[in-house]
Amino acid sequence: MQLNNGVSFFKILLRDDVDYLPLPPSFAKKYLKNKNQTLILKTKSTVKWSIRYLKIEDRYYFMDGWLKFINDNRLRMGDFLVFWLQSSSIFQVYIYAPNGCLKNPTTSSGNLHRPIHSRVPLFRPLSAINSLSHVAVAGGGKNHKILKKHIVKVEETSDDDTKEGVQQSFRRVVSKTCIHKLAMNKSFVKGLGINGYRSVRLKNEEGKMWEVKVSMYGGEKVPYLTKGWFDFRKDNKIEIGDKCEFNRVKNNLLHVHVLKKKGKPFLKDP
Repeated sequence: MQLNNGVSFFKILLRDDVDYLPLPPSFAKKYLKNKNQTLILKTKSTVKWSIRYLKIEDRYYFMDGWLKFINDNRLRMGDFLVFWLQSSSIFQVYIYAPNGCLKNPTTSSGNLHRPIHSRVPLFRPLSAINSLSHVAVAGGGKNHKILKKHIVKVEETSDDDTKEGVQQSFRRVVSKTCIHKLAMNKSFVKGLGINGYRSVRLKNEEGKMWEVKVSMYGGEKVPYLTKGWFDFRKDNKIEIGDKCEFNRVKNNLLHVHVLKKKGKPFLKDP
């Protein structure tokens, strides 16, 4: 697809603590044909970020990598972002503060450190919010502006984000095979839609968080916690014989409660 004059959409940032951004469906359907691909975001500083674009049911998202883009550019709720599609997989992003002024983007792309310390409360009580999504399309020498109003209902959230009839937690006893990766419960992952994410965030009892990659293994596509699990286990002193209880909080955030096995020496990592 040739984009001579560019196409764009804007989003007002309603949350600065989640690794996904809902996209205007009309824009995604027309210009992002591949329903599962890696896209590039860049700012006027020319720094680039890789993120995942994914369709889940009838909704479209920027996912893995979006939270890193937020953190690296110090985005806050209320910031106004304009996304210009420069090619089939590259967006130029302009960031405006709530006062209407263009913000200076970061000049480097740092690493997402573990553990992740929340800068703001993870979940906020919000009433219903009306958001306005604007898609500006330029092409053929003539600008066509499509203004579409979306009513986004953001309900008050808590640590009890339950779905009726869906498994909300699972337990695993840590064995020698769980040092570097840990098998997750397939019903848990599929029923809560976690299989739509490439990573999850694990939160311990102190509220600290680690980002852990989710990988599929075998013909039956069993989900495993892989890259990042070793760090989480080591930092939280999880030993062989301990039992980990994983409880879904919201989206890809899991609270992990560790039940220690008594009378056993600490596991020495290889």
